[in-house]
Amino acid sequence: METLPHIDWATLLVGMFLGIPITYVIGMLANIHAPRLVQFLDQRKLLKHAKTKKQALLVFNRIKAFREGTRDRYPFYICLASGAIICAIVASTLFVIIWIKNGEQYPFGNGYIVVALIAVIAVLLAAAFLFAIFETARHIERFDDYKAEFEKQWGNLD
Repeated sequence: METLPHIDWATLLVGMFLGIPITYVIGMLANIHAPRLVQFLDQRKLLKHAKTKKQALLVFNRIKAFREGTRDRYPFYICLASGAIICAIVASTLFVIIWIKNGEQYPFGNGYIVVALIAVIAVLLAAAFLFAIFETARHIERFDDYKAEFEKQWGNLD
């Protein structure tokens, strides 16, 4: 015959004694503060939308200046390519250090995990720099399509 689990009555009573009033107070506070929280989140969303539009407009104006020739795009490309090269060199150096110091042992030591994480971040940064070069060149070459997409997302520029 199966026995029922033992119930710790003291813990159950303390839990009910503390849980019911705390739940009641939390329910009251939630009803009082919910409208304020909703209003705060709505304002935050509007602020974030305006900030994102401002950042997108800065990128659009830079690409427009590249397209019109009022700003030279090659120094921009050189800075991005230099950042990608530096990140790739750092990542490859860190991977070589891990490979030489660790040899065939697995798993890594704690210090090697941090170094590997930094190397992976450097690889991702290099990829982001290269992707920025690609996207900028694509937007310049297909400026009319880019402008139409931009206006569709953010509204008319005029």
